[in-house]
Amino acid sequence: MEQSIESEAAYAPAPADSGEEEFVVDDRSLSNSPSPRRSALGNFLLASSLFSVNHGCVTACLNLATARLGDVGAKQSSVLYLSYAASALLGSTWIVKRIGGRNGLALGLSIYCVYVGAFVAATLLLDHPRWAEAVALFGAAVGGLGGGILWTAQGTFFARSAEMHAGGGTTPLTDATADLGAYFAAIYLLGEVALNMLSSFLVEEFELSWLKVFMVYFAIAVVSACGMVLVYEYPPSPDTSSSASNSVDAPNKATAAWRLLRNDPKMICMLPFNFAFGFAASFRGSFISREVVRIALDDKESAYIGVLSSVTAIVAAVMSLFFGRIAHKVGKGTILFIGALCFFLVAAPFALKPKISQWGWVGVCSVYILQGIGRSTYEGTLKAEFADFFAYEKEGAFANIVLMNGVSSALGYHLSINLPCTTPSKYCIEYSDGTLHNVLVFEILVMSTAILAIWGYWRAAVSFKHEIERGGTARVMGTEEEERPFTNSSYREEALT
Repeated sequence: MEQSIESEAAYAPAPADSGEEEFVVDDRSLSNSPSPRRSALGNFLLASSLFSVNHGCVTACLNLATARLGDVGAKQSSVLYLSYAASALLGSTWIVKRIGGRNGLALGLSIYCVYVGAFVAATLLLDHPRWAEAVALFGAAVGGLGGGILWTAQGTFFARSAEMHAGGGTTPLTDATADLGAYFAAIYLLGEVALNMLSSFLVEEFELSWLKVFMVYFAIAVVSACGMVLVYEYPPSPDTSSSASNSVDAPNKATAAWRLLRNDPKMICMLPFNFAFGFAASFRGSFISREVVRIALDDKESAYIGVLSSVTAIVAAVMSLFFGRIAHKVGKGTILFIGALCFFLVAAPFALKPKISQWGWVGVCSVYILQGIGRSTYEGTLKAEFADFFAYEKEGAFANIVLMNGVSSALGYHLSINLPCTTPSKYCIEYSDGTLHNVLVFEILVMSTAILAIWGYWRAAVSFKHEIERGGTARVMGTEEEERPFTNSSYREEALT
């Protein structure tokens, strides 16, 4: 059931001398709408809930990939993220601009079902390793493309929802992005908690086989994707609708992520934070969940993986709400600094205390908690800051998050099985399959990118403030560098404060 709320906002073109079409929220139309902020918030929460359930199934399978499928699982995760990153460069932005945020969410969630279904097929084919690997990699490749569309659409839908939630100016737009960022992260992560714990519950309490567990995940993913028909789409702004219908402009929209990365220096500065998250997440998934938990907690059947992954998600959900409440007072930069520090501390303890057998429940849980705190800043605060920094090109901005996270995670999973060493030692760990891996290089990589993340964000924030001070202009994409004025005055006023 597709609905629209055309009465909630009207748009007008930017001044003629701006050189680019831009939208301006017409507050007069908002004043004639019945409770626009409430209806926009409800629509956003519904979409976030469906997103959370579907993506929770994907995350649960991803967390189990290396534990249940071994090196095939690591290869599958690497292919998933490579495909995910490639989608940002191969047209996910154009697809979302063409079909809209809500429809992009529905498409991405539907394609994600293929990834979850691949676990069912691969489990059925475990007696035929080559076929199992082929099915797993195919599902990952398709799922990655769906993920690129999904997260780009989520960013677009998020930014438009924040504009609608801001309403007639009673809520500053930067506060609206912070609020919705916190709500989304909390809902998204709580769903992940439930779906991660589901595997442990089904295996321990009902003694289901892993085949049946993956079948349950697949069924839930399909139902949640179908539920997107209940979410209504916002009317597009004139610049979006006109450009999406122009086939000549399609190549530009398809490469929006790359051109934004090339032309706006702020995007380069934000790269280390995204890479820090990707490296820390792949380090946790490929090394801690696969080997540390197995050795330190004597968990040869992966029974604790769901519970420990849920610890990360629970902490991230709670901290997302907490950070959302204090962001107005302490600033988003302070919160992102905390996030980068937590990513650093995910790897640092293993560099200082490399003997895995000496770790226990407290130490292992602490690492999962730190990852949860860091993740809350990535899922909520970072994306809210992207909506602020790159308001003139939402699809391209959030596609860059897809690109950066995809490349860093793919590289991380690749390195997890491709950093060999010859003699077992405190940093040369023997994995369950008998292979030796140098984990110190990976740990240094996580720590160094976390440090660079702090510097990069500071540079981006300074650059953004200077853009506002010199008249509210920002770099835009094109064959030559241009300047685009910020037509929304709230960005200019709040950036200066």
